Amino acid sequence: MPRKLLLTGLYTDVHKAADALDGLRLLGLREEDLQISQGVPHSSKMLGRPHIHERIPWASIIGALIGFSIGFFLTYGTQWFFYAIRVGGRPYTSIPTSVIPLYEMTMLGLILGTFLNFVWKCGFPSTKPQYYDPIINEGRIAIMANIDMRYEEDVRRVMADKGAERIYEPERRPL
Repeated sequence: MPRKLLLTGLYTDVHKAADALDGLRLLGLREEDLQISQGVPHSSKMLGRPHIHERIPWASIIGALIGFSIGFFLTYGTQWFFYAIRVGGRPYTSIPTSVIPLYEMTMLGLILGTFLNFVWKCGFPSTKPQYYDPIINEGRIAIMANIDMRYEEDVRRVMADKGAERIYEPERRPL
């Protein structure tokens, strides 16, 4: 089995980086083998990458449903199961007073679901050193290609032809 190698190409222009990604795809590299690090957020459409469907909206909806369920239990369940106090023929709980806890618990569940999914997706807390170069914060775009060593010359040539400022093997650094 060939040894794997990680090559990084630094670009100053978005269009050059998009052209390099196209060239690397023509070499046969998959999207899973390409990683982009950038200091300025560029959309995947600008870089010519396919749109990735995220699970964050579903996690938010599930969190909101869980929050609504907890709010429903706190407002109605406690009155029906634990503290059923009938006062003057009135209902156990009235709808106008239960709307506020239902809304608050739904929003709390939505916010927690979104936040926890974001933390999980970003891999926090990361205690291992990661591939990173501080020059990326100065407006550079880094394309990292995880390749077999036998394709190293082809990948270096494509990155250089597409205007890479620097091509190198990154080292792992603590963030």
